[in-house]
Amino acid sequence: MFPARPRSRSRSRAGERPGARAHVPLLALAALALAAGPAGAAGPHPVRPAPRDRLVVTVDDGGGSTATTTLRCHPSGGTHPAARAACLRLDRLGGPLGPVPPARLCTMIFAGPQVARVTGRWRGRRVDRTYRRSNGCEVQRWEAMEPVLPDPAAHRAPAGSPLAGSGPLAVR
Repeated sequence: MFPARPRSRSRSRAGERPGARAHVPLLALAALALAAGPAGAAGPHPVRPAPRDRLVVTVDDGGGSTATTTLRCHPSGGTHPAARAACLRLDRLGGPLGPVPPARLCTMIFAGPQVARVTGRWRGRRVDRTYRRSNGCEVQRWEAMEPVLPDPAAHRAPAGSPLAGSGPLAVR
């Protein structure tokens, strides 16, 4: 029915030269040798340091006072009054918490007019999160972020804190 096709000696894919596949392992070894550097090179290649985590925390107490602090982690520092504890909390959380899922049911209990915004970089990723105390879910997010965010129930900020004099906001 159909004429028989002549058999080829090598099994090649369409468009490949016979024997072309045999060179692939040699090419891979050559690439690895080049990546390893010259023979006799001392030590591993220099590694670029990871970018430091830096967040700006702005808190509005709802009464007209706004306080802004800078939080640096790894190593901890900045103007945040509880930088070390805040960095430890963020490490445990894996970074600033994202928004409440839209389908989640939340109690409609208003806990206060405070609003906080956290912007910057965490683990090389951009961060821009807003936290409110407008319902049960938002209050849980806020409390999970303490001490990154201040405890609105505290009456005074610690002496010398950038948040001192900003109303009822304080950092645990």
